[in-house]
Amino acid sequence: MTVAALAVALASLALLLHGGRLGYWPRPPAVAPGAVRHRWFARLALRSLVHFGGVALLLLALLGRVETIWRLPAELEPARELAVAWVGQPGWQPLALGALAGVAIAAVLERRGRRMTLGDLRAVTPMRRAELGWGVLLAVEAGVTEELFFRLLLPLLIAGASGSALLGFAGATAAFGYAHSYQGWRGVIGTLIAGVLLTLVYLVSGRLWAAMLVHAAIDLNGLVLRPVLAGKVRLFGA
Repeated sequence: MTVAALAVALASLALLLHGGRLGYWPRPPAVAPGAVRHRWFARLALRSLVHFGGVALLLLALLGRVETIWRLPAELEPARELAVAWVGQPGWQPLALGALAGVAIAAVLERRGRRMTLGDLRAVTPMRRAELGWGVLLAVEAGVTEELFFRLLLPLLIAGASGSALLGFAGATAAFGYAHSYQGWRGVIGTLIAGVLLTLVYLVSGRLWAAMLVHAAIDLNGLVLRPVLAGKVRLFGA
């Protein structure tokens, strides 16, 4: 059952990433300056909700493992022990505060004209004031659904199939980076680093919601705060 669930999860991820070749979903629209891409953002939000959040909840329910959403599963405990041995156990709050401080510093530096974004985020970054709400929604949704999928479901399934919690998180983090390949290779590297950080937050805290909170904050910074501070979002005008 675990192997079958893993196959379904990977198939869902592949369809999300490569479905454009099958006409499953369109490429980012080539819009004239000033056009508001509401339909594009709505499609992004829906597909993230279905392929990450929906698939994770469905498979966890079918496996009878819904409780792992609020309790670290036993299969992943060996990875938690290694993480605590490596970084100590300062509590999740310092890790979260460190991550939030990092994104705040990046926002200030970008305001001063330094480019801090590793990848190409134009396809998902709001361009106008009317799109900022989509940026907030995508950031919060990604924080919840991607953590369910990449920090819980995939590590749990890979660990269950292989017997290795470390392989579970390594494979899930690699998939997390690949899922952001639309940002280019720099974006993949940045995403891999973020994936390691989020894994540490999850393991040290033992709380998935802590990783969700940090993930959402990172994305809010990248999709809303930094574009606004850097003057990339037109706040006035039609």
